[in-house]
Amino acid sequence: MDPTALADAFETHRDLLWGLSYRMTGSPADADDVVQDTFLRAIHRPPVDLESPLRPWLVTVAANLAKDLLRRRRSRPYPGIWLPGPAGLEPAAERAEVPQERFDLLESGSYSFLVALEDLTPQQRAVFLLREVFDHSVQETAAVMGISESNVKVTLLRARKVLKRPGYPTTRKWTLTERALQRFQEALAAQDLEALESLFVPGAKACGDGGGVYLSAEVPLVGAAAIARFFLAMAQQGPALRLGLRELNGLPAQVGAWDVHPSGPRAPRWALLLEVDAAGDITWLRVVFAPRKLHAVS
Repeated sequence: MDPTALADAFETHRDLLWGLSYRMTGSPADADDVVQDTFLRAIHRPPVDLESPLRPWLVTVAANLAKDLLRRRRSRPYPGIWLPGPAGLEPAAERAEVPQERFDLLESGSYSFLVALEDLTPQQRAVFLLREVFDHSVQETAAVMGISESNVKVTLLRARKVLKRPGYPTTRKWTLTERALQRFQEALAAQDLEALESLFVPGAKACGDGGGVYLSAEVPLVGAAAIARFFLAMAQQGPALRLGLRELNGLPAQVGAWDVHPSGPRAPRWALLLEVDAAGDITWLRVVFAPRKLHAVS
């Protein structure tokens, strides 16, 4: 296969490879690296059998590169709490409105799902995604991972037991999340501590990820009152804010910026993502301001 034809074939499967790599690593920047390395591997060390479909070989390379990257990342200490990097995914053609037995691309790409995937080992994560999300058979998954079919079944069973499946991002959850974000911004603008506190469940949690570039706490902030006071103080003490709402990982999120220099102590950009309960009250608030984690947020 000549380089042009190989590049064309690779482009056909780029979205698939990126989607798998993003769910494997939880980082848009890392997913970009994996896809690029997969392409370089295809150019410099192409498969022996060029007459067979290229997709299985590309998936094998990308899955194993992503698994290795995830292992390396976890072997190194991280400054503070590690959070996935948000991304704007392709809009879902149809949202399920009732709990689903299977996992689709929308659910598996949701932010809360990426957080839940962090509880799996790299091997469990790869097997789970290939089988449950990307619909590979046991035989295909075994071939990709280089393990036996019985090992695939055991690994998947263990992954299912560990994974805490968050709620599906239904249309109702989309609406409740957008409403909570709007009320959050209105309360901050009005500097209304009572209104801000009322948005959270009593045991709500909040955390941030500065990636070691900007200071972030080692443990989550717990409690509606503590979270409300913290964010109100941040809004009052900081420079001018620019806030907006956009869809990230299938649900509304806040994107914001300060009028500060990137080399200063305060992060100039961030993405704020919420989890809400059935009543629309905030249970989790996560803020990503590590520059590399905002790779896919304009």
